[in-house]
Amino acid sequence: MQTNNLVRRDFIKYALVSSFLIFSGCSTSQQKLALRGLSNSFPSEFIKSLSTAWEFFPIKDIELKDFSYSSILQEKTDLLVLNDGWISNLPFGSLQEIKASQIRDDFSKHTRSFLDGLGEDYKNRIFPLAVSPWVILFRNEDSLALKNRDSWEVIFSRVLTNQIVFPNSPYLLISIAQKIGFINDFSKIKSQAKSFDDRNALNWVVSGRANAAVLPLSSCVDSLIKDPRLSVLLPQEGSPLNWTVLASPALSRESFPTDWFNLLWEKTYLKRVIRKGFLPPTSLADLRTKNLNISQRYHSIFLPEESVWNKCWSLPLLKYEDKKKLALNWNNS
Repeated sequence: MQTNNLVRRDFIKYALVSSFLIFSGCSTSQQKLALRGLSNSFPSEFIKSLSTAWEFFPIKDIELKDFSYSSILQEKTDLLVLNDGWISNLPFGSLQEIKASQIRDDFSKHTRSFLDGLGEDYKNRIFPLAVSPWVILFRNEDSLALKNRDSWEVIFSRVLTNQIVFPNSPYLLISIAQKIGFINDFSKIKSQAKSFDDRNALNWVVSGRANAAVLPLSSCVDSLIKDPRLSVLLPQEGSPLNWTVLASPALSRESFPTDWFNLLWEKTYLKRVIRKGFLPPTSLADLRTKNLNISQRYHSIFLPEESVWNKCWSLPLLKYEDKKKLALNWNNS
């Protein structure tokens, strides 16, 4: 009988300890800092450099149909990673200032211009993580009778009529048109369009359903390197810039992880991140002095010449009335 009591007591003690460990494990998991974002919109090395104090919660493509970034702020989120096109969906009052002054002091001229274009409400609440230029992706370029191969005007080549997939962003397309002298008539661009489809642009070209697409370099690099039929152009007039940014919800009590940011752009990950079509928000001058082992074929794309890079531009946030006017101009052309 005494032996049975001992066994019973040991069992109860073991069960209590096990329960404690299980619950404390759950508690530890719940206490992890939460990073949320679309996993294909930023360098995967950013996740790999996460400390064990953080956990990444991906926003899946399927969720985008009914998704707004403002809704994610209602969940436990300590840091949000997103593309600049979504910034206006964030109520600026729901974000806290990200100081990191030591890094901000080292921002490039392009980065400062981008932040100025966000306006005072967002300027100190948005933190640029990386940037990638919009490019033109071609399939079997050598077989196409293209004109003005180094310019945005190449999109008006007759062989590309109804053969280009454009982003579903009149704002971006109008900025390109204006860069090459088209002020109010955008019908010529529309006549070249196979589709306006950001998310599937790469698939259109890889599958052969379109001859070209306009998309961020970072979204097509893997296919570009693997598929010899593909090539890209960064036009001599420069290009719009696609920014990956960070935002910190006001409810987060965690300070901005500057060490994490620095790690992404230091020796451990630098080469890999640049080879994926991303550039740092700091000056490019230092990068050109480093041995990054980028193939000659893509060197001028991954590390653009200064004469081209200086002509690249960011799209400032538009006020509601300006958006209406822009949409009207686009629809009426």
